[in-house]
Amino acid sequence: MIYTRILKLEVWKRKVILLIVDLNILVFAVWFSFWLRISNPFSQYFQNSLWIIPVICTLAIPIYIFTGYYRGLLTYTNSFFIYKSLISNFLLVFGTPLVGYFFDFEMPPKSIWPLLYIVIFNLNSLVKIGLRDYVRSLSGSKKEGQIVAIYGAGSAGAQLINALSTVGNYKIKFIIDDNKNLWGRNIGGIKIYSSEYLRKIKYELDHILLAIPSISIERRRQIIYKVQDLGFSILEVPSIEEITKGKASISNLRRIEIENLLERDIVKPVNKLLKKGIKNKTILITGAGGSIGSEISSQIIKMGPKKLILLDSNEKNLYEIINIFKEYEIENNISFVLGNCCDKALIKDLIKTNKVELIFHTSAYKHVNIVEKNQIQGLYNNIISSFIICKIASYYKVPKVILISSDKAVRPKNIMGASKRVSEILFQAFDNKFDETCFSMVRFGNVLNSSGSVIPLFKKQIKSRIPLTVTHPEVIRYFMTLKEASQLVIQASALAKGGEVFLLDMGKPIKILNLAKQMIRLSGLKIKNEDNLNGDMEIVFTGLRPGEKLSEELLIDNNSKATSHPLIYKAEEKYINYEKLLPLIEKIEESLINYNIDKSLSILKQIVPEWE
Repeated sequence: MIYTRILKLEVWKRKVILLIVDLNILVFAVWFSFWLRISNPFSQYFQNSLWIIPVICTLAIPIYIFTGYYRGLLTYTNSFFIYKSLISNFLLVFGTPLVGYFFDFEMPPKSIWPLLYIVIFNLNSLVKIGLRDYVRSLSGSKKEGQIVAIYGAGSAGAQLINALSTVGNYKIKFIIDDNKNLWGRNIGGIKIYSSEYLRKIKYELDHILLAIPSISIERRRQIIYKVQDLGFSILEVPSIEEITKGKASISNLRRIEIENLLERDIVKPVNKLLKKGIKNKTILITGAGGSIGSEISSQIIKMGPKKLILLDSNEKNLYEIINIFKEYEIENNISFVLGNCCDKALIKDLIKTNKVELIFHTSAYKHVNIVEKNQIQGLYNNIISSFIICKIASYYKVPKVILISSDKAVRPKNIMGASKRVSEILFQAFDNKFDETCFSMVRFGNVLNSSGSVIPLFKKQIKSRIPLTVTHPEVIRYFMTLKEASQLVIQASALAKGGEVFLLDMGKPIKILNLAKQMIRLSGLKIKNEDNLNGDMEIVFTGLRPGEKLSEELLIDNNSKATSHPLIYKAEEKYINYEKLLPLIEKIEESLINYNIDKSLSILKQIVPEWE
C-alpha cells in the first residue's frame, strides 16, 4: 500500500515528497493566477513572465524549510499550519518581485501578486487538509472502529471530535444535544440531533460518549439514566478540573463509576467552621486507619493543627496511614500510635502527655454480621472504648470530644447498633455531668467505598463475573462520600456546645437493587434475568442477615433543628443520667471480661430498651 510505504520512509524523504507537491502547487498557482487576471493564460504577458516559475520555486525551498513549514505532523494539521502558511507564502510572494526588479525582468501587472498570494495560500491549505484527512482515513481503516455518538455539542464535544479523528478507531455517527437551537446543524459535518433521536435509531451503537464535563452532578445523572434506560453503553470525558490541571486529556474516555452518580452537587464548606477548633490544636483521632478516621485526618492536616496523634489498633491500617502522611509527619508534628482504645493506660498517657484538646473517636467495629457473631468482642470494643475515652477526657478536662456514631444506633436491631447507641448515651451522660468537657456525637449512614460498603463488594463480583448478592429487593440505604462526610463531621465539631446529636443530611435513600443494576450497566454489561436469559450478570437475593433492617433512619424522636450549616442538623435526645448509667456500664464491663454474654445483653436492654 502506498500509504504504508510512505510512512516507512525516513523523515527527510517524506519532506522531499511534500516539497515536490508544493512546487507543483506553485507552478499551477502561477498559471491559474494569470488565467484569472488576463483570461488568456498563453498571452504575451504570461510568456514574458515565465521567469516567475523558476524564481518562486527556487525561493520556496529555503523559505519553506527555514520557516518550519514542514516540521508539523501531517496527521495533526490544524489552525497553526494556516498561520504558518500565511507567513511563509507572504515571504515567498513578496520575495519573487524583488528578485524580478533586481535582475530587471519584465514585470506582470501589479494585481497579479496579491492574486497569486491568495491562490497559493488557498491551494496549500486545501491540499494539506485534504492530505491530512486522507491519512487519517487510511489510519482508521486499518482498525475496526467502534460506532459512537457524542452527547454534547459544546466546546468539549468539538474537541473530542477532533481528538478522536486522529485516533482512527472511532466512527462518530451523530451528536446529541439538549439545546434545540443546535438541532439540524453540524460540527465538522457530523449532524446534531435531540436526545429523542436515540429512541428512533435502528442501528447499534457501541457507546455514547458524554462530553459535557461542566454540567451539574444532578443534570449529569439525569442524562446517564436516560441513556442507560434506552439500552446504550456510556463513557465520559474527564472533568474540567482534571483537564485544566493536566491530569487527563479530552480523549481519555472512561467508564462512569457508580460513586459519581451517588455524589451530590457540592455544598461549599463553611470555612470558619472547618478551621475553628482545629488550627493550632492538639488533636487525637482514634481508629485513624479506618475509612472515616483516615479521611478526617487528611482534612485536618490541611488546617494547621499544632499536633496530630493518629491511633489505630490494626498494624496494616497504621502502616498505610504512615505511608500516606509520611511527607507531612515532621512539618505537621504527627504521631502514629499502634494501640487499642480499650487500653486505659495508653489513652491516659496520650491525653496527659500531649495535652490533647480535641478527640475524634472514630474507632469501632462496624460490620453488623461480624459483630453479631462475635458479640463479646464487639460490645467490649465499642462500649468500653467509649467509656474509657469519656472517663479520661473528663478527668483531664479535654475541651471537646466527638463520637462518630451510626444510623444503626436508631432503634437498633443488631448488637453493633445497640453498642453505638450505648456509646451515644455515655457521651450524653458525661456531657451532662462534666461542664469543662464538651461531649457531642455525629450520626450518619453509609459512606461510599468505606470498609464493608456494598459498592466494593459489587465491583469485586462484577470483575469476577459472579452473581451480585442483594439481601432483599426492597432494602434501601443512605450513602455519602468520604470527603463530604468527613468535612461535615469537622464542621459539626465546631458547632458542638455539648450533648447534641448532630445529624448529617444524607440526601435521598438508594435502593440497593437499583444500585446493583446501575453498576452492571455502567460496566458495559447486561442484566441476566427472566426477560433476558442471554444477559451477562445475574442478581440473586440472599435474605436479610441477622440484625439487618430494610431501611435505616437518623432520628429517634423524629425532631431535629437546623444549624448554621445547610447539611447539618442537631437533635437533643433522651438519655440516662450519669449516676444511674455508670453502675450499668461497669456491670457490662465486668460481665464482658468474664465472658458472660447473657448478663451483658440483659444489662444492655436496660440501657437501650428500644433494642429489638
